Amino acid sequence: MGNFDENWLPHLNNRPPGISAYRTDIYAMASEGWRRGLTLKFIKAPGYNISPSLKYSLSDGKKEHVFSVARGDAVTRDAIRICEEKPLTYYYLKKNNVPIPEGESFNDTVDDHEIVEYGKKLGFPLVVKPTDGKSGEGVITDIKTVEELENAVKHVRENLNYKNLIIERFIVGIDYRVYVIDGYVAGAYKRITANVIGDGKSTISELIKLKNLKRKNNPFIKNRSIKINQDLKDFLKSNNYSLTSIPAEGKRVYVRAHGTYFKERDPVDVTDDMSDNLKQIAVDAVAAIPGLPHCNVDMLINEEEKIGFINEINSRPQISNHLFPMEGKARDIPKAIIDYYFPETIDNAKRNKYYFDLRFIYETLWSGNAKEVTVPDVNRGKIISKRFLLSGVDRTRLFDRNVRKHAILLKLNGYIKTLESGNTSIVVSGTPKRVRQFKDILNNQLKKRFKIQSITEKFSSRNLKVGFHIIQKKNVKAEEMENLKSELKKYKNQVNKVKEEKKQLEDELESIKNSRSQKITQPLRTFRSKFKK
Repeated sequence: MGNFDENWLPHLNNRPPGISAYRTDIYAMASEGWRRGLTLKFIKAPGYNISPSLKYSLSDGKKEHVFSVARGDAVTRDAIRICEEKPLTYYYLKKNNVPIPEGESFNDTVDDHEIVEYGKKLGFPLVVKPTDGKSGEGVITDIKTVEELENAVKHVRENLNYKNLIIERFIVGIDYRVYVIDGYVAGAYKRITANVIGDGKSTISELIKLKNLKRKNNPFIKNRSIKINQDLKDFLKSNNYSLTSIPAEGKRVYVRAHGTYFKERDPVDVTDDMSDNLKQIAVDAVAAIPGLPHCNVDMLINEEEKIGFINEINSRPQISNHLFPMEGKARDIPKAIIDYYFPETIDNAKRNKYYFDLRFIYETLWSGNAKEVTVPDVNRGKIISKRFLLSGVDRTRLFDRNVRKHAILLKLNGYIKTLESGNTSIVVSGTPKRVRQFKDILNNQLKKRFKIQSITEKFSSRNLKVGFHIIQKKNVKAEEMENLKSELKKYKNQVNKVKEEKKQLEDELESIKNSRSQKITQPLRTFRSKFKK
């Protein structure tokens, strides 16, 4: 799982491998309820094949709530629609005297010239952005001239194919994201331009490499490394730096211009530093949208003048940057949300030792083998884990099945695997009574039946995947076979894709042949053919 930042939430260090981006949000939210003893069920939304389409429900036996990423079912459909349509969002904010940048929205019936003329009257600098854009796509900031405005409108409409635009004043400020739930701010972070911090020894080029290693360890931004390109080199040069410069210890050097390369920015927690006045603006913004009890609020904040404007409201935002900031303290947004939906579980003992395999759940649902998957409940009460080291045992399928059968009957979590030494390791976790019962079965029944030479035991602190798992020792040939199967599957998919494209082209050709225009012009084409001969 890589190095874990001491400022992050300890229980999220115990998460399954291969979880990143939106799946991190889903896992953090779902596991928060599951660790409290709520029943967790995953459901694939029909017709979609992206991470957020995986919905899940949490139930205490009396009530059930359904979630999509971090958005719960208390958020109404009307609230979702308002948040998705920026002009409508701005209408409600303006109606409730919540500060927003001055501007106007334009639909696809308005031509580029009219938009540019409005921008000229509004005054530079300006921002152009799509009314339905996501994750900063199509947002062009700090537009200072008519030519830049014309190019921006053309780029967003023609190159990015966003026909509906918003033109607004460019607010000089830092981009904040504030999580509001039930009338209070649960967390806030700002996204600062790509940067490195000097250590007095390393060059900027070396510091970027070190920064990228740190980013790679962050579950949400692991695939968003800082790219060294000509733009970066030119920006450094304009500020009297180069890739070979060695910044002083503690000196922060920005390597990108403000408002560019959004995916390379750093999330920095500011929850404790944000003024009550600015937090209140975020709270008022959420209150202005009917049926919206919790969400993330994007704000532009001038830190020197202590003023802020609402930029956007996200009803289904990513929350991982609150959980894994590059700087500052993590904020437990999942806890705040589950507290809101299931307040009676606030004091429930949590099972931090266990995790469930979200990747397996995805594969099960996407393969069509199941329409929903319920995660097994974890043991309540006091929990202990023990590791039993067996020597001289022949790990046959019969032996593995017997061990697994007794572990499952006793509702124990853990696994069995063969160590490099040739010994067999069995780890079980559950209530002390059930672990003791398993030990008795191992020593009194299985030892004699399978001729185990010796059994030693000790306590284990290992994090465990829920359930009991048989881990087979892979040999080289088996691994090669798996690789070959994977390659074969890849080629089969490519062949099937070509076949589908061929069929589509054949259908199109047949449609053309049978079209009315083809039939009408057939005599003429026949005549031309004979004439040429």
